[in-house]
Formats: sequence, structure tokens, C-alpha cells
Amino acid sequence: MPDSIRNKRIAWQGFLLLNLAIILFYWWNGSATLFSAQAGLAGILTAFGKLAGLAAAYAVLLQFFFMGRMPWLERVFGLDKLSRLHHTNGKLALLFIVAHPILLTVGYARAANVGLWNQFVLFITQYEHVVWALVGTILFLVVVGSSVYIVRSKLRYEAWYFVHLLVYLAIFSSFWHQIEVGSDFVVSRVFYSYWVALYTAVFASHLVFRFARPLYRFSQHQFEVAKIVRETASTVSVYIKGKNLAAFPVRPGQFMIFRFLSQGMWWQAHPFSLSRPTDGEFIRITVKQLGDFTKRVDRIPTGTKVIIDGPYGVFTDFFCISKSVLLIAGGIGITPVRSLIEQLSLQGKQIVLLYANRTRNDIVFKKELDALAHEKGIQIQHILSDEPAAKVNMHQHQRALAHVNAETGRVDREKIERLVPDVVKRDVFLCGPPPMMDALIATLRDLGVPQPQIHFERFSL
Repeated sequence: MPDSIRNKRIAWQGFLLLNLAIILFYWWNGSATLFSAQAGLAGILTAFGKLAGLAAAYAVLLQFFFMGRMPWLERVFGLDKLSRLHHTNGKLALLFIVAHPILLTVGYARAANVGLWNQFVLFITQYEHVVWALVGTILFLVVVGSSVYIVRSKLRYEAWYFVHLLVYLAIFSSFWHQIEVGSDFVVSRVFYSYWVALYTAVFASHLVFRFARPLYRFSQHQFEVAKIVRETASTVSVYIKGKNLAAFPVRPGQFMIFRFLSQGMWWQAHPFSLSRPTDGEFIRITVKQLGDFTKRVDRIPTGTKVIIDGPYGVFTDFFCISKSVLLIAGGIGITPVRSLIEQLSLQGKQIVLLYANRTRNDIVFKKELDALAHEKGIQIQHILSDEPAAKVNMHQHQRALAHVNAETGRVDREKIERLVPDVVKRDVFLCGPPPMMDALIATLRDLGVPQPQIHFERFSL
């Protein structure tokens, strides 16, 4: 990893910890007396209830911050890693959201010597905006519960999308009780101003980079579908044209989030990798037709307008430090690898590609890869897991495999050691199905490939 990226990561981590330290400082400043012997257990519960509320609000802000697609953050960590952090942080946010009212209700009830239900009703009826905080809490629980059900039941994308829109309403409902009732904000105007500024900065950034920037780039480039070309029986390439595409700042290996403004598709946005370096005329993406959305991609009319959010991703040559490279792709994972090949070859890198598919008919960009192998001197080895050898005699089968320079089986340790004996000296770029990548990352580490030389992204946004 380049030192500049490492330093930026440390700076971002320090920035987030600094904000956490500020929150803890003002919490302690306003809650230290609650830990006195006189306050007792009720005071301790109340103090931690207040801390849970602050932590819940900060964790929710981080949810928007991590997925706000801010370029200065995304270029350092990658949107896929921020997405995984978003999922983990969401669990902490839910824990704090639930703990906050429980701890405060128990703490206040003990201090006033009243029942829990009576104290809860008192909060709702006598404290300003707390009833809206309850609405926000219920909405958060609905979002989390519904999302888990939708994912496990494999329901349509639109169900997940519309449920997540409730998060904005939950945030709005919960915010006002923080600044009106929260004693830490009432006591310190400095903390109050800091808190309002924190919310303003996060949501302004979210608005600019999630919504305004894609619309601005659409106004500048006027993206639209130029043509659709079938690559295999289940794969198509979409060529997108526009104004002054040479100025569109996408690097080989990156992905973008596409919204096709055609009937029945305009409200969905999906990530796809650049499958060929831009030439100033077209942006090309290549789609495996598997789900409800992707099965309809080949029916998008020519001339359909496209809103492009991005580019994103750190699966680029910027992180390549070695003179030689091993590229490993599985199935449609060839798309970012295909665009990387040309970029890396221009830099004089010595390149080996191991490309795994089920059969010869599943190989995407077969002619393009053959041409690159011939023109750039790239070593390409196809590996086929389900080639139907039983349908032909052994001589025909071996001749067919030789024609595409293919072996049978899977990409495993034996093949890597045999085909790429100097793998520990190479940067390795991986893209394929998650089980394949998990297995290969473990294999590469066992072979002694240093962690900074292993590059991959998981597209589960």
C-alpha cells in the first residue's frame, strides 16, 4: 500500500476518534456527578443511558458518513470496505438505540421511586419531543427487522430500498429531542453548536455526493445507451455514450452505480464495473443476466438516458507496486480485470491471467483476450470446472481445451504454484464469486504473498 494512502487512513481514523473523544468529554463533563455515592445505582444507570443516547446518535451519523460516497473517504478505503463497516456499525447503532431508553427509564424510575411504566409514560407525556424519539426508535427497529427478513427471504430489491427510506424519517423524528431535552446540550452551548454542526456537515455531504453530484455529471455528459451487444448466452455489454467522455474521471478497475431511466427500471440503481478502458467515445459495462433487474438489461431501448454515480473503487493500478502481476477472475469477475489488463500492460507489467469458468461457452471476451495475449504478450490460462468431457471422445476433448489454452478443474494452490511459480513477487488482483475469493485469499496467504499485494473488492452495496 502506498504511504500516502496509509497516512490518509490513519488521518481519517484519527478524525473519527477525535469526534468520539469530544463526545465523551462533554458527556463526562455533564455526567460525572451521577457517579457519586449519593446518586447511587440510579445515577450510574442514568449516566450510561445518556452515553448510550450520544453513542446511538453518533453511530447513526457514521452510517450516513460511511455510505455518503464522499470521494476523499472512498478513495482511501474503497466503497466495498465502507459498506462492510456500515453493516457492522449498524449493529452497534441498534444496540445503543435500544439501550438508551431502557437505561434512562430504569435510572429515573429508581431515583424517583416510581414504577417503570409510570416513568415511561412520564417521559412520553412531559418531556418535549420524546414522543417523536419513540417514533424514531420504532422506525429504526422496523427498518432493521424488515431488512433482515427481506435479505433472508431473498425478496425483491425494491422492498429493501423502500424500507431503508424510513431511516431518513427516523433520523428526523429523533433529532429534536436530543437538542431540546438532552442535558449535555442544555448545559453547554459549545457542545450544542458542535452537535448541530456535526449533523449539518454529515447530511450536507450526503446530499451533495449521493444526489447532487450524479445529477451534475449527467447534466455535463448527457449519458445515454448507445448499443447493447451480446457477449455470451447469459452476458451482455452495454455501451454508453455522452458528451466529452474523455473528461469523465474513471480508472480501469473501478465501478459505477447506474440508473437507467427507462420504464420499470428508473428507480433502481446497481453497481457495474467498467469492462474496457474508456476511449472518449463509449463507457462499456458488461452484465451477467441473473436477477430480476439484470435479466431485463438487454431490453433497454437505445437512447435511454443514464444517471451514473461514481466512479468508485480502489481495485486499480494505483495500488500495484510490483513489476509483475497475477490476475485471477471468475466468471463475470473478468469485467474489472479486463479493463485493468490494458492499463497494466501500458506500464510494462508482466501479466498472467487465470480465468475460471464453468465451460468454454461461458468465457466472456474470448476474442478480446486472445487479441490482448497476442498484442501485449499476456499469458492467459483458462480453467474450466464443468467442461462436458463426456459428450466428446477424449482426443476431441483435449484438442478443444488446447484450442482455448484451458485446463479442467478449479483455480487452486497446485495450479497457482505450477503456472505462476513467482507468485510471491507479484501483485495479485482477484475478482469473482465470494466463495472463490475467500478460498483464494487464504491460499495466497498460505503461499506467502504479502497482504499489501493482494487486491480485491466485494460488490455487495
